[in-house]
Amino acid sequence: MSADIAWLLTRNTASYLVKRKGNENVQFSREKGNLLNKNSFKYSSVNPKAVFVSAAAKGVKIGVKRGAANKQFVQTKTVAHGGRRVVSASIKKMVQNYRPDLVKAALARGSRILDTKDQKKKRFPKLLRKKTVKA
Repeated sequence: MSADIAWLLTRNTASYLVKRKGNENVQFSREKGNLLNKNSFKYSSVNPKAVFVSAAAKGVKIGVKRGAANKQFVQTKTVAHGGRRVVSASIKKMVQNYRPDLVKAALARGSRILDTKDQKKKRFPKLLRKKTVKA
């Protein structure tokens, strides 16, 4: 079955859909390979050339799906060291060659994942000054 037919059959009835009252303009999805969490074929993992960016234990995991028959993402890469620039460059390099239309969305997802992983600076409690007693 082609990916287009699979999308037409499952777009309104998938278990990943997020349905809210009063929000009929935009439908959201919780799929693994969906970069923007929008319910559309372009970002869906039903697409034979899907891309995903997710959090790993240390860093960011990037993956691509090759072919409609593959149900799993076959080429994955975990970027753990080097900071924000290295992670962004590796996301851009991997996605640019495969799906150039998803580069911006993949960079945004990777950036948000790195924001959640950043450690905040440790703040020390303010010390109160002791009152001096005059004798």
